[in-house]
Amino acid sequence: MGARKLSGVIFDADGVLQHAGPFGTQDWVWSAQQHRDFVTGFYRTAAPETLADVIAFVAACERALAEAGWPHDVATYLTRWAEGHVIPDPAMLEDVRRLRAAGIACYLGSNQDAFWAAHVETALGYGERMDGLFLSCRLGAAKPQAAFFETMLAQIPFPREALIFFDDKAANVEAALASGLEARLFTDRAQYLRDLEELYGLEA
Repeated sequence: MGARKLSGVIFDADGVLQHAGPFGTQDWVWSAQQHRDFVTGFYRTAAPETLADVIAFVAACERALAEAGWPHDVATYLTRWAEGHVIPDPAMLEDVRRLRAAGIACYLGSNQDAFWAAHVETALGYGERMDGLFLSCRLGAAKPQAAFFETMLAQIPFPREALIFFDDKAANVEAALASGLEARLFTDRAQYLRDLEELYGLEA
């Protein structure tokens, strides 16, 4: 049986196209653990409307930082957080470029609040690097909810049978499969390239 037709690839962000940065180095006021504790607590208590709007996100973060004893302004924290939180994977982004050059559309399908959605779109350049960004704060649903996949697929101009989705979380892969998407668990770049070759005859 010949390789199937592939029209588009949908990538998760964290753990696939980008990875955690070395947040909490010596020049930080807080240690990495203090930062992790703050972030965990912030997201645990943040209201949904806070995560859906950048202005509300910044205001809530400012209040939470003051309560946690952060000695500088919110802009300083958010700038450093954005700079140190994630590092895009150059090899994966080059793969995206090659796929698009070959006529295969590339999309981002990721759970992101409004602050990080704006960051990945502009500062990280995914708005220009990808053919579309499908982010939970804009879709009104988050992976692994079925509504995330259905809303995303309604906006992609290809049949779901001609798409493949890569994510580093098994629950999200299972939900994508349930929606009729081909999907694979992303463990590393080598395995994902093997998946593309085996399923669609694509070589790196």
